[in-house]
Amino acid sequence: MSYTKLKPKKMSLFDFTQTYANDLMKCVEFFINMKWPDGFACDRCDCHEYWIIKRQGKTKTTYILECKECHKQYSLLSGTIFEKCHLDLYKLLLGIFLFFNESKGISATTLRSHLDVNIKTAQLLATKCRILMSLSNAKRLLDSPFYESDVCFIGSPTKGKPGRSTEKQPVLAILSTQQDNNYPMYLKARMISNERGETLKENVEKNCILSQDRTLNTDGDKGYNSLKEKIKVKNEVVDYNQPNHRLKWLNIIIGNLKNNITGIYHGVGKREMPLFLNEQEYRFNHRYTGKEMFNKVKEYLQISFPITHKQIVNVLDQTYIQLILAC
Repeated sequence: MSYTKLKPKKMSLFDFTQTYANDLMKCVEFFINMKWPDGFACDRCDCHEYWIIKRQGKTKTTYILECKECHKQYSLLSGTIFEKCHLDLYKLLLGIFLFFNESKGISATTLRSHLDVNIKTAQLLATKCRILMSLSNAKRLLDSPFYESDVCFIGSPTKGKPGRSTEKQPVLAILSTQQDNNYPMYLKARMISNERGETLKENVEKNCILSQDRTLNTDGDKGYNSLKEKIKVKNEVVDYNQPNHRLKWLNIIIGNLKNNITGIYHGVGKREMPLFLNEQEYRFNHRYTGKEMFNKVKEYLQISFPITHKQIVNVLDQTYIQLILAC
């Protein structure tokens, strides 16, 4: 008998709206708890009491915390990735909920429709949510007795260039499993400049804890042989006609990843690809989070930092240039 771990129930849209849409102070409390998880404490006078000040603007309503003792004021979003956000707290929280609660992904066009905002606002919100997901991904290294690794290609095919001669973007996918070819745990998906041995070795070492008592299953690519000093490498050609072939779970996950990027987002440019890969990686690795998703979002916001759209574009440009130079 096979064992299937059921995914816990997520917060429903009905539950979300019942909690936050009908009581806007719940939105304020969410961000207060995010900013001061141990309770409010003024950094000027150490007072623990405050007033909530409501400011009604032309386009949105903002809330400010003011210390009762020294009257220092605090913005709920200052110091986070959503600093100077033009959305009111409920729309921002709804956008975060919609983006993080989806199992496969949600396009900026759909966000625009649900939030009644323009497409640029929806795109920026989605991008910042992907950055929050990336902050979570960066903390974890794969750590298991078995790994599976393969290179896939994502993007539009180039006419007359089949297989590895295509101009699609090569992506290295690594999966940790509890048993050999069974019980998938966590995923890493990284853009790579090429499929040479030194590139594969560098990326596997960056993302996995390696030792000789662990096994790396691969598909016969000789480039993985460069890792034999670090880990036991089972590098054999895969017979995909077998129902339970080696790398079965990894290939299922890669297929889902490709379908989500091409089906939901209708293709992604190479410059933006790292953030979309981080998003898909996050969604797979947090498939059992359930109703604890919002608590995790609070943690990501706490460690986030202000960043503008221009800064995001500059970082993506620099990453893409470095990737090209490495080819």
